[in-house]
Amino acid sequence: MIEGDSKDYNLLTKAAERVSQLESKRPLLTAEIGIRRGLGTKIILEYTRPKDSGLHFHIGIDPYGDLNYPHYDDSEASVADYDSKMKAEHIKDFADKDNYQFLNMTDMKFFEKYFTGVVFYNKGAEYHLNTYHLVHFDGPHMTAAVVAETVFFAQRSVVGSVFFFDDWPKYDSLLVKNVAASFGFEFITNGERKMIMERKK
Repeated sequence: MIEGDSKDYNLLTKAAERVSQLESKRPLLTAEIGIRRGLGTKIILEYTRPKDSGLHFHIGIDPYGDLNYPHYDDSEASVADYDSKMKAEHIKDFADKDNYQFLNMTDMKFFEKYFTGVVFYNKGAEYHLNTYHLVHFDGPHMTAAVVAETVFFAQRSVVGSVFFFDDWPKYDSLLVKNVAASFGFEFITNGERKMIMERKK
């Protein structure tokens, strides 16, 4: 069952619609770290409609597997409900999405394995992509993890790329904003749980 565990999903819809207006002859590439039950990925897939290339590819990164780790800066390591059953449901829910790849791994493992980009195939063509136009940060909510994710994707962004942060009050969001700003991102808005930044230069 596709559902969310947060708030402000209307802001994610607006973020997806925002990147759809980017002038790009190449396919748009989006990503979500921390899929859980898939509502974030569903929204991104539904509302990202590239006005130029007509092509949009999306990746979802989540290890599931009952991992034991700290979820917040001030929390002890614990096991959440991200189990193999939830993973199987996600795979089933998105089985018909040809423009989506589920990458079953942690964020750090993703950084190692996909440092040079991801590959999609569409209508006989191969697309090797390493520029991200929208990223939903909804994985570990520890400051160090969010900063590492921000740097990785900021290095692979362009003017107009949008970063969408979940649970921003749970970590040092000021530090995250400053790190993103060093790559040309500016604060756009925030809700109770989610925050949007866009690369302006």
